[in-house]
Amino acid sequence: MIEVRDLKIQYGTGPSFSVSDASFNANEISCIIGQNGSGKSTLLRAIAGQKQYTGSITISGRQCRNLTFRERARMVSYLPQHLRAVNIDVRTLAEHGRYPYQGAFRNLDAVDNECVDKALEITGMRELEHRNIKELSGGEMQRAYLAMVIAQNSRMILLDEPTTYMDQLYREQFYHILRTLTDESRGIVMVCHELEPAFAYSDRIFLMENGKLQDGLSPEDLCEKKDVIIRNFGVTMRRSREAGTLYPYVMSRG
Repeated sequence: MIEVRDLKIQYGTGPSFSVSDASFNANEISCIIGQNGSGKSTLLRAIAGQKQYTGSITISGRQCRNLTFRERARMVSYLPQHLRAVNIDVRTLAEHGRYPYQGAFRNLDAVDNECVDKALEITGMRELEHRNIKELSGGEMQRAYLAMVIAQNSRMILLDEPTTYMDQLYREQFYHILRTLTDESRGIVMVCHELEPAFAYSDRIFLMENGKLQDGLSPEDLCEKKDVIIRNFGVTMRRSREAGTLYPYVMSRG
């Protein structure tokens, strides 16, 4: 579990945003939505130890700022929005997820290799494990990086708009992978700009509005707050009863 209390982050001399009280649980997909520039990605970076803040962030009851790099990496993994096409093959990239558990010589043992094999299987990248990252499509590269994150075997996973470069087929597969991970007692905290999949796959949705993170609500409960959704996105969300729709929640003009 990740718990955030009295958090405040300042953008230089510009505006700040705050989180008074929020918890992100294992076994759940928690989605953070909001307008561009509202602080969604910055919040993930703070939890990942890449952004300074005041207040408290705890992971499994331990203060985040007191953790070493290896301790944090064993508890929470982070996949940023912008990924680099590094000059290594898919398997080697996935093996990077095991570094928090290795010694100075970074030799993979049987447990490490088992974790990497499983991550490649889950993400559908086993057949591409010897391909260079530079040769992959954008969607394939995102799945390769997800394999690295899964191999890291942390209880909580932070994802910043992870389906940006995926086509529709891989996007749906990706969300099903995330649900598989929650079935294994992992927790997903995800920034998403697409409302329909956010409502379809999340257990709880957190809205960043007016510099504050609102309480996490179920998709059904958030649908009832039509004025809030339209104020932030210019549309409302409703549960669809129509057969054959791709998502159980669809956007509406009001």
